Amino acid sequence: MAETAYSHELRILTCGKCLAPIDATVDGGSVTCGYCGAVSQVARRDESADLAAAQNAAQSTISESERHARLRDQDRQPAPFPDRIAALLVDEHLAPAKVAEAEAMWRDAMGQLSVATSFPVLARFFHLTVLLAPYIEERRRRAILETAVEVLPDDGHRHVLRCLLAREAARAGDFAAAEAWLAPVNPKSMDLAMDTAYRFAAATVGSAKRDYATVTQLLGFEPDDVPLANREQLACDVLRVDALEKLGKTDAAAAEVTTWVERWGAPAVRNEIERHLPLSLCERSFPAAMANAELRRLQPVIAGFEHQLEGLNSGHARVMPLLLATAGIAGVVAPVLAFIWTVVVVDIFEADPLFGLHAEILCRFIAADGVGPYHSVAWTVVETINGVAQSMPESTIFCSDQGGRVVATSAEGLSAAAADGAAWLEPYRIPADDGLIALTLAVFLFCIFMLFVPWQVRAGRRDGAARRSALEANLAQARAREVELKRQL
Repeated sequence: MAETAYSHELRILTCGKCLAPIDATVDGGSVTCGYCGAVSQVARRDESADLAAAQNAAQSTISESERHARLRDQDRQPAPFPDRIAALLVDEHLAPAKVAEAEAMWRDAMGQLSVATSFPVLARFFHLTVLLAPYIEERRRRAILETAVEVLPDDGHRHVLRCLLAREAARAGDFAAAEAWLAPVNPKSMDLAMDTAYRFAAATVGSAKRDYATVTQLLGFEPDDVPLANREQLACDVLRVDALEKLGKTDAAAAEVTTWVERWGAPAVRNEIERHLPLSLCERSFPAAMANAELRRLQPVIAGFEHQLEGLNSGHARVMPLLLATAGIAGVVAPVLAFIWTVVVVDIFEADPLFGLHAEILCRFIAADGVGPYHSVAWTVVETINGVAQSMPESTIFCSDQGGRVVATSAEGLSAAAADGAAWLEPYRIPADDGLIALTLAVFLFCIFMLFVPWQVRAGRRDGAARRSALEANLAQARAREVELKRQL
C-alpha cells in the first residue's frame, strides 16, 4: 500500500530549534529544517539492541500461566503523574484547553534533555509525549513519537512509544508499519504496564485487520481473562467486546457494554469507542447497550404512570384525599377562629357570636326553658388576702328564660343575683363560659367548612381529569418508546 505518515521506512523527527517535523533518513546525516532552515545532524536509526532483546524475550521458557500470575500480582493502578502534569488532566486525559500549555512544557523538557538526562526530566518528557499525541496533527504526532523513541534511554518508555506508533499505523491501515514498529517490542514482558501496552497495540492491529480471533487470544473473552493496567483497561475492553460482536456473540457483547453505560455513563463509553477511530467498533453492541440502559430506566417510569392512573381511576382514591384535606383544614382553623370570635364578640361587645342563633341553639341544652339572648353579667367579689381586703372582678354568661324573668331583671339586679348565687338564676348559667361557647361555635364552623366539600370535589374532578389526561399522554409516549427500543434489540 502507499506510504502513510507512520510508515517505518520513513524517518520523521522534530527540529531541534523550532520543533517542526523534519524528514530524515534511516542512515542519518545532515538534515535542513524546511521551516526555520536550521541544520541538524542526525545519527543512524539503530534498533538492533531492542530487536535482539525482543527476540530473546519471545524465546523465554517461562510459561504463560506463571507470567499471568506474576502480572496479576502487580498493582494495576499505574504510578501517578507528576503534579505539574496531573494539573493538565481530566480523567487522566489531557484537557483540550491545556494542550497549548502541555506543548510548552514538552518544548521545555526537550530543551532540558540536551543539558541533563535525569530521570524526572525523562519521565516528564515521556508522559507529555504520550498525552499530547492524540491532540496534534498527524505528521507532528509521528515526529514527536519517533523523536521520543530515539531520545529516551529507558527501554520501558521506548516500548510504550513504539506500541503507540503501531496503534497509529494500524488505524491508518498501514499494517506493515504497525508490525515493523512492534518488532522491537517485548511480547512477553513481566511488567504489567508494558505488557498492557503490547496487548493494546497488537489487538488494535488485529482488529484493523479483522483478525478477531487474534484479538480474543490477546485480550480474552471475559473481562478478567487477562491482567491489564487500569489506565488502558476500558480501551482494551472495547477491542475485546468488538471482537466478540464480530464473532457473533452480540448478546454477550451488548450485555457487557450495557454495564459500562450504567457504570460510567454513555458519553464516557462513546468517547472510549471513538478513541479507536477510524476503526468502527461496537457498531451493534453500543446501540443495543444504549437501548437496554434506556429500557431499564423506562420500565419503572411506566410502572409509576400506571400506578398513578390506577389511583386516579379509583373513586375512593379521588374523594378521600379531598375529604381528608377539607376536614383537616376545618379541624385546625375552626377552633382558632371560634375562640378569637368568641373573645371579641362575647367579651368585648357582649353580643351573641352568631347574632342570636348561637344562644337559641345552646341555651336549650343549658336549661329546660332556656332561650336566647345571652346576658353577660359582671360583679365584684371582696376577698381578704394576707389580711388585706381586695376586690376581685368576676363575670359569667347566662341564658334567658322563657318566662322572661332574666330579660326583665336589670343589669344591677343580675349582678347582685349572680354574686349571691340566686337559686332562680343559677340554672341559666353557662358553665365554662367562653370555652363552651367557643367549642359549640367550632362545631358550627366545622359544619360550615364541610359544606365546601362539594366544591372541593368538583374542583378535584376537574384537576383529576386534567392530570389523568397528562398521565395517559405520558404513558402512551413511554410505551411507544419502549416498543421502539425493543425493536432495536
